[in-house]
Amino acid sequence: MREKITIKNEFHDTEITLIAKGGHLSKGQAKRAWKHLCGHKDCTCSGSLGSRGVQDYLIFDNFDGTYDVALKK
Repeated sequence: MREKITIKNEFHDTEITLIAKGGHLSKGQAKRAWKHLCGHKDCTCSGSLGSRGVQDYLIFDNFDGTYDVALKK
């Protein structure tokens, strides 16, 4: 199942929409999210995938460069 998810960074006022396949984000999608949401190598503004602030999704780091996401209930 493919699902559009939006991740936000309230510090930089940025957001990105990605398509999660079966609740999974690839390494490429993760890299694109980090770069778009923050993009500063020495910045410590964010958490997983460059997110900051309240999110609609739980983000799980698989520690291999990929991430899993699940809609909060």
